[in-house]
Amino acid sequence: MSTNRLYFIDAVRAFAILMMLQGHFIDTLLAVEYRDPASTAFNTWSYFRGITAPIFFTISGLIFTYLLIKAKLRNQDKMRIRKGFMRGLLLIGIGYALRIPVFQWLEGVFTSYVLVVDVLQCIGLSLIFIVVFYKLTFKKTFLFSMLMLVLGTLIFLFEPWYRDLTLEQVPLVIANYMSKSNGSIFTILPWFGYMAYGAFIATLFYGYLERPRFKVSIVSGFLV
Repeated sequence: MSTNRLYFIDAVRAFAILMMLQGHFIDTLLAVEYRDPASTAFNTWSYFRGITAPIFFTISGLIFTYLLIKAKLRNQDKMRIRKGFMRGLLLIGIGYALRIPVFQWLEGVFTSYVLVVDVLQCIGLSLIFIVVFYKLTFKKTFLFSMLMLVLGTLIFLFEPWYRDLTLEQVPLVIANYMSKSNGSIFTILPWFGYMAYGAFIATLFYGYLERPRFKVSIVSGFLV
């Protein structure tokens, strides 16, 4: 077994998955009278539920990019790029498939519900973006790293500008990736920002993993 495996990343990813599952489960079953904003327990649960999706997106970008950069050392980056692109398309396809209202379609009722964008489409498109940006930077790790940092930062800085986008003149299948006005749960902005930061952090792992105290510092950063 490889000694370079980043076990704590696996642990954080597992934590994010478990938190996402319990968050949906408890949110569905928790009675209204227990949703007390003055309750410390409820506020603590709400906080951890709130950071679950950002952690999951960040870790997804980190792991994919870290493996992509490692593949470059073995001259296997073309395979990893192709795999990442296809995985992105697969996630987008699965995301749409899960939205298909089968029984409505059997009754001849067709709505735009199937075009609503959720977490899988958002992650899938983000993976494709990472692949594209990696190619556009000619696979130069430093250039790619800076691009991801700048993009992620700009996405969050300009969030108030696109928060209430409606994009009524844009085809629905595209608009749903940018606007929540039609029912989308996750949109590419700002969520690609977390993936971009994850990709940036992956470049730090690639360059500084063997340095003393780096693992301790990065774990502390995630906890903060």
